[in-house]
Amino acid sequence: MNNFSKSITKSFAVLGTMSSLAFLSSSSTALAQTQVTVTNGPTMAVPVTGTINTNPAPQVLHPYQQEGAVSDSSTCAPQCIISFAVVPAGSRLVVTNVSAQVGASNDSFVIEGNGAAYFVPKAYPTASYLNAPVTVYFEPGSTPTARFFVPNATEHTSLIVTFVGYYVPTQ
Repeated sequence: MNNFSKSITKSFAVLGTMSSLAFLSSSSTALAQTQVTVTNGPTMAVPVTGTINTNPAPQVLHPYQQEGAVSDSSTCAPQCIISFAVVPAGSRLVVTNVSAQVGASNDSFVIEGNGAAYFVPKAYPTASYLNAPVTVYFEPGSTPTARFFVPNATEHTSLIVTFVGYYVPTQ
């Protein structure tokens, strides 16, 4: 292994150790940015300076959870749409989990409002609810929606859906 490769390997080892120490330190320090300076040896005199973001979970700082409901699916059949709050300017909404009461005759619902349709099916046909991990993004100014196709307009089912996730700053 040549001297250049050895220097790079040492630099990465030092950065890894420093970032691990910063992450494992107190919670107030772990959520802050840590200034790191690595200076190579005399044969490789190129200093490396930078900032490491030690915040591993933006959802801790900007959590999102919102529920919407239709009390009787027969009032909006054949399609019931539940709208959520508009995503605020300067933020991107990341939905990471959905849970819903869909009734026995519905087999899924659709998440919309991000320029695409994301279908969320029930785990098994006879269930009346679902819970699923997802990753769906909504840009600033968009309105997240859950659309239910109601095949039986005479069935009086309460439709409930909860989106859980976090906001990420876009600037």
